[in-house]
Amino acid sequence: LRIEAALERLAEAQARTEEEFRRYREASEVRFLRIEAALERLAEAQARTEEEFRRYREASEVRFLRIEAALERLAEAQARTERKVDHLARQVGGLSETIGGDLEDIAYIVLHRVLQQKKGWQVGEVKRVWQRWDGQKREVNIFGEARDPARPAQRIWIVGEAKHNLTMLEVERFARTVEMARRNLEGEIFPVCFCYRARPEVQERIRELGFHIVFSYGELVESAPGGEG
Repeated sequence: LRIEAALERLAEAQARTEEEFRRYREASEVRFLRIEAALERLAEAQARTEEEFRRYREASEVRFLRIEAALERLAEAQARTERKVDHLARQVGGLSETIGGDLEDIAYIVLHRVLQQKKGWQVGEVKRVWQRWDGQKREVNIFGEARDPARPAQRIWIVGEAKHNLTMLEVERFARTVEMARRNLEGEIFPVCFCYRARPEVQERIRELGFHIVFSYGELVESAPGGEG
């Protein structure tokens, strides 16, 4: 009887084990199906991603080619522009030299007439020169000598600057030239700025320095009384 009871309990345990295994297997199948479905969806998503990446890469290659072509065209256009600017700069440089030369020629004529008529001086040749002052070469674009009949023994040196539109910077630079002339020339220095126009503050500074102004139309503006000159 004990053996039969033990066998019966063993049979019941076996039946429970088989039932638990069946339920586990069924649950596992469901889980496997879910995992397989998830893997399938992941594979499909991966395939879509790869396809999108392929299309993006192709589109990017096309865009890169277009950008490279545009950059090449831009570089060519820039090179053409630089050549044109360089050519224009040479033309403007030549024109500036021509205009500057014309201005100086006008300055020589007008200064002769103004100094003779307004001051009664005898004016010699006025021209652009290079002077060696203080051990260095200095270009002076208006330079000449004059005589005042009232002071025949006094040498008068005309030292000038000719500019279309005289600026403060050019005046200060000219002032250094005048200082060099005073240190290196014996006699009276007549510093004069010849121009078409100059702003009021520039004219005031010229007169403060003791310099004179001659405008292209023949007006002589004398230095301020008690100026630096």
